[in-house]
Amino acid sequence: MPYLSAVLPLFAAIMSLCLGIVAYYLSRGKLRKIFLRFCVITFYWQFSWVVLFVSNNSEYADLICKIGYSGIIFLPLSCYETVAHYLKISKKDVFILYFVCFGFLVSLWRTDLFIQGPHLYWFGYYPKAGILHGAYLLMVAYLLIKSTYVMVYFHKKETDAIRKTQLKFFLLATIVFSVSAIDYLLNYPALVEKLGFSLYPFGVFFINFAVFIFVLSHFITLNLTLEKRVTEQTQQLKSSVVALEKAASAKKDFIANVTHELRTPLTLIRGWTDYMLGGEAGTIPATFSDIMGKIGVQTLSLTHKINALLKISKFDAGMDKLALTRINLDTCVFQIVSSFRGLTEASQVDLTYNSKSTIPETYIDREKLTDILNNLIRNAYKFTEMGKISVTLKDNDDYICIEVKDTGVGMSSEVVGTVFNRFQQGDSSKTRMYEGTGLGLAIVKESVERMYGRISVTSVEEEGTCFVLELPKNLEEKEPESIIDRRKVDRRGENVVFLHPERRGKYRRDDDLARIETGDIVQVDLVENSRFTQGNVEIIEAKNPKGTIVIAEDTPGILDFLSRALSEYTQYLTADGKEAWHTIKKVMPDLVVSDIMMPKMDGFSLLKNIRNHKHTTGVPVIIITSLSEQEDRIKSLQLGADDFLTKPFHHLELKARVKNVISLHKLEREKTRREQLEVFLMVLASAIESKDPYTGGHVERVANYSKDLAEKIGLSPYRVNEIYMGAIVHDVGKIGIKDDILNKPGKLTDREFDKVKEHPTIGRNILSKLEIAPVAVNIAYYHQEKWDGTGYPTGTKGKAIPLEARIAAIADCWDAITSDRPYRSAMPLTKAIRIMKEERGRSLDPELLDLFMSKEYKIYLNYIPEEQLDELYSEKTAG
Repeated sequence: MPYLSAVLPLFAAIMSLCLGIVAYYLSRGKLRKIFLRFCVITFYWQFSWVVLFVSNNSEYADLICKIGYSGIIFLPLSCYETVAHYLKISKKDVFILYFVCFGFLVSLWRTDLFIQGPHLYWFGYYPKAGILHGAYLLMVAYLLIKSTYVMVYFHKKETDAIRKTQLKFFLLATIVFSVSAIDYLLNYPALVEKLGFSLYPFGVFFINFAVFIFVLSHFITLNLTLEKRVTEQTQQLKSSVVALEKAASAKKDFIANVTHELRTPLTLIRGWTDYMLGGEAGTIPATFSDIMGKIGVQTLSLTHKINALLKISKFDAGMDKLALTRINLDTCVFQIVSSFRGLTEASQVDLTYNSKSTIPETYIDREKLTDILNNLIRNAYKFTEMGKISVTLKDNDDYICIEVKDTGVGMSSEVVGTVFNRFQQGDSSKTRMYEGTGLGLAIVKESVERMYGRISVTSVEEEGTCFVLELPKNLEEKEPESIIDRRKVDRRGENVVFLHPERRGKYRRDDDLARIETGDIVQVDLVENSRFTQGNVEIIEAKNPKGTIVIAEDTPGILDFLSRALSEYTQYLTADGKEAWHTIKKVMPDLVVSDIMMPKMDGFSLLKNIRNHKHTTGVPVIIITSLSEQEDRIKSLQLGADDFLTKPFHHLELKARVKNVISLHKLEREKTRREQLEVFLMVLASAIESKDPYTGGHVERVANYSKDLAEKIGLSPYRVNEIYMGAIVHDVGKIGIKDDILNKPGKLTDREFDKVKEHPTIGRNILSKLEIAPVAVNIAYYHQEKWDGTGYPTGTKGKAIPLEARIAAIADCWDAITSDRPYRSAMPLTKAIRIMKEERGRSLDPELLDLFMSKEYKIYLNYIPEEQLDELYSEKTAG
């Protein structure tokens, strides 16, 4: 029987531990730790009862009862702590009650006031309560009542459905847990005997059932949470779908509205252009007519691109309706193909049309068929430089079959898979050979499918491409509401009167100038495909060129515009980056103007080559492109571009930027040359010093005196520096004088002095070869001239002597008499000052000399040795 009695506590112990572990790993946060502690205490309590019932030994029963009750004491408080933590209520009473429980634990082990020992029941031994046990039961009652109360309170207050459900389960678990208190009756044997019925400690069932309810509530709450999240996510997705639909609709409306708005000014531009070209405004000069013609062609090109966007927007908005008319398909296709013959013949491309069957008049959307064939033939022409293009009309049972085949460059299998995608091109790199928006074939596919047809493509690289489209013969049955009546009067039969005979002979509709016909498209292609032959360079010489420019641009219209705008410069025009690079290395231009997207070598690669090559690294570059992204501008500047222009731009802005960049680089080159000149002059001064040691120290002091005096009279820093550098080499002509004359310790003979007097002329001859050193030439040649005209070599006098030479003469004279010479020592400063005053108005400029000798500035004392200054001051003191 004892073993049988232990089965229930063992099961309860295992259950409580497993439920606690499961809840711990399924939950998050601190609550799971508190709940796990509650389950561990329950396990500890029940397992001690297992040992108590199995042993059934009176000798160890008291010890086992105390061990078991050591867990029971904390069980109600652990349950309440779990509830308090979940509800986030104050836990002050929890800490107080833990101290009380520890008091009960001490009483349990130290006295018999809490447990008086074991009592033998029919199922085994069970603890008998002491006096303090009643106090413990009061604490248990308090905890159960408070837990129930707070949960009922929070349940009523809670508004969140999920949390309200969880509180409901927690309340149920607490009530079930409270029922387990029936086991406490077993602690009072006398009461059990008085009641007169047998009991078993099955309260653990209620405890485990309460734990099970708690875990179950977790799964239910988790399920409700997931359902809520799924509902929220579903709602968000619905909202996102609605928002995307609205955005797509707004985008379609925006594109449609903007495109329509653009058609209005384009209509006016085209209308007035045709008006002037037609002669309605009077006779215009040939050059002006040529420019107006170019404007007209580019207007057609832009209108065509805008119309393509409009068609795409109509397809997206579901606004594109069929307009079925009964036509002779053979005649219609033949006319479309024939419109391209002038274009293909100009490019040595053979265009043929074949009709392999007689097809009766059929209902078809003529405008869409025209769009389809225009795009397919233009696409074939674009990728077939020299070869064949064939258009074939076939009758294929219930379908009309049209095949457009070329012998061009072909496509890879990867490109074939995406060829009908919008804005998709086989080569989307910046070095692509062929321009385009990537909308043509997308419009073809949309148009074919709108007419319930299908289109396929096969292609082999370097062999050619073949597009096959099939259109049903019974479109009038599929969409009878799209049939429109034929015009009662054929417009070709109208009597159209032209006011000017020179105007083009064919009829032009005048109701919608923003509409593009096949002839207009061919006219645009003729201009846009009149590109340079790859590898050719066109040279345009200017009469009085301001510089040389290499222009790299693959669009003929832009290249022509750039050439005209920059007509003041000699130009080398190239159509790709690779040829531009070869030209730059040969020509070494003053400027390179380059597009970014070009065949063979893009603008970025060209810019890298220019900056990385030692001979071209200093060539300025202006990038012109239609790419408006900030990253492209930043990349261009990082690679070393000097300036950046985004299309469209004003021709005056282009000219101003070109002028500024070239001028800036000329200034930089001038600065570099002057820096090199300064180095050269310093080296020359060193050569003078090595020949005449006196001259070396002398020229340095003369240069410094000259600089100080030039600054004092208010000359610009640039002019001051020029005078300083010129003064350094004012005696450069002494290189041509023999050493024995220069270094002679005694007085020179007249013949020797005549030789010395040649040094200004020698200095001028040397320095005049430096075109950027006119100031230095003047100083070297005129510094020995005197104010009264008695100097040499020319006898120039007064202000006819260059200012820089008069400044250098004062500095030269002062330093000559205050410095040691090979033939004499330096004069005392008092005597030197007297001599300078005597030379005022004779040898030296009086105004400059007064400033130089001014007591206020004392420029003349700036480079005098200290011992000479001391001597001067002592003489003044003694005087």
